[in-house]
Amino acid sequence: MVSQEVLTEIDRVIKEVWVKDIKKDYLNGALLREDSLKCGLYFHLRRRLDKMLRENNLRIFGEYTFPQLKYRADLVIVEVDENWQDGYLKDFVTEIVAIFELKFTSGIDRATDEWVKADLRKFKRYLQSGNVDCQFYFGVIYEEECSTLTWIDRRSIAPGKWGNGRVTELDAGLINGKMVFEVNSYNNLNA
Repeated sequence: MVSQEVLTEIDRVIKEVWVKDIKKDYLNGALLREDSLKCGLYFHLRRRLDKMLRENNLRIFGEYTFPQLKYRADLVIVEVDENWQDGYLKDFVTEIVAIFELKFTSGIDRATDEWVKADLRKFKRYLQSGNVDCQFYFGVIYEEECSTLTWIDRRSIAPGKWGNGRVTELDAGLINGKMVFEVNSYNNLNA
């Protein structure tokens, strides 16, 4: 079981990576679409969390499949059995620590809203049907003018609701013509 101290540090680093490293990558032209966002986030998390990952038997995987739900998460942080040596590594995952769903879009049409809402429904199903109790990070780079950068329905994060204490939005979008990166945290960690 991953300690609260380790979870809190991982959360702090994730939020910092978004507002510093991912923002810098975007502004330097290093991100184009969702796959490069995934690669950039993976790189920065591995670099910043390397020692903690090794010390706590943690791994970061892309395109991690949850067969019971037929879902594939963009990125996950997992704990693996310390006795793992041979065999299919996925069979030695002992805990899901964090799940990331990422979107990178410049479309201002109804399809964008539906993509985003579908990923938020996935988070809810992870908890309700997949029995996955972890932190959820929802990262969106939206290359359109926005009045607000949040996507989640406030009812989902109210006390007693599925997202309360678990969800963090990693948001980016154009506000008054300037690309803004921000963290909207509802997970009660590093607020």
